[in-house]
Amino acid sequence: MISDTDQEMEKRGLGAIVVAGDSTFGNPELYYVIGAGVPRGGVYLKMRKRDPVLVVSNIDAGSARKGQVKEIETYSEYEYEKDLQRYGRNRAQTILYDKILRRHKAKGKVGFYGKVEVSSFVSLIESLRRKGHRIIGEKRPTLLDALRETKDSMEIERISKVGVRTERVVERTLEILRDSSLEGSDVFYQDKPLTVGRVKTHIRRFLVDENLVNIEDTIFAAGPGSADPHYRGEESDQIRAGEPIVFDIFPQEAGGYCFDTTRTYVVGKPSQEVRSMYEAVLEAQSIALDNLREGANAKDVTGLVCDLFEKRGYKTPRDLAKGNEMARTTGFTHSLGHGVGLTIGERPNLSVLFDETLRDGHVTSVEPGLYRPGLGGVRIEDIVVIRKGGLQNLSRLEKTLEL
Repeated sequence: MISDTDQEMEKRGLGAIVVAGDSTFGNPELYYVIGAGVPRGGVYLKMRKRDPVLVVSNIDAGSARKGQVKEIETYSEYEYEKDLQRYGRNRAQTILYDKILRRHKAKGKVGFYGKVEVSSFVSLIESLRRKGHRIIGEKRPTLLDALRETKDSMEIERISKVGVRTERVVERTLEILRDSSLEGSDVFYQDKPLTVGRVKTHIRRFLVDENLVNIEDTIFAAGPGSADPHYRGEESDQIRAGEPIVFDIFPQEAGGYCFDTTRTYVVGKPSQEVRSMYEAVLEAQSIALDNLREGANAKDVTGLVCDLFEKRGYKTPRDLAKGNEMARTTGFTHSLGHGVGLTIGERPNLSVLFDETLRDGHVTSVEPGLYRPGLGGVRIEDIVVIRKGGLQNLSRLEKTLEL
């Protein structure tokens, strides 16, 4: 959490940290420390045991003041515009950072963070080192990784609210599927064959209605294509009766927090094999939810899910580790879950590969799945919060296979 910044800095021997970028959009680390959207980004400086300062362009000062940083400065106070005219962008940027660090008497090791263009940023860091600043790099998890890993009550509330809006999008989409008619294996909606493209057109409109932004294209994978966990569904794919539809949607509030939910549906009657896969996935998720708690080991919980799937005759990542190539595409082929916050790829990782202890404030997906090439896939995903007193499930969508 952001309140742990000084503690994490001390643990890592850092005297100061800088978080920077040309915008907070697409830059979760900068958004995180500012707490508001700043279109042209800025330079965030935090010394240990001192309040942070944020330096932004004049026209972004108002946006910056909506965030959590109290001390706002502008580039003009550092004569950045004059230096730009005199020296050009690269040298002027070095002079700007040097002035900021010296004005605020940054001492000791300085960690740099934020999403930036790597080549130019390396050049900036090399220039600052030549001026005597002790800029260091960090292996992952970095300080910002560690801070963002656990969420405070405000962050959890925002994630939950995005979840409510996301689930309204899902429910409206299900109305389309439920209102469809069957003619043999063909599915029709408003007298036309129902395709993935038609469904996604509605989903995009529903997201706009909820003021949500697509991080990437929603996964709406119908039929055999759903055997690939990240197949998003082609616009021309036709939805057919009895075939699984993996519906995975992961939108974001404008510039902020995300949600992620997956359900698997069948229009009409599923085959016995799809039904068996669904029942196994549902039971696996139930086992995971029963065992996820503060102090639990993510690797061990994932192992319990693998135990169930293997008992049912399905491949798991443990089979892949033993050299079984079929486990790449058949059975349970991915991790059990991932952290959710300003992105959908944060810590913790629920996997047989990561030995991580779950902590109060972790927000993670729980999404077991099974896949069979030529048939399709089944995945069910909830978002949960690890709490001291137990587990809080932020997902409210009903889990049902048949529509």
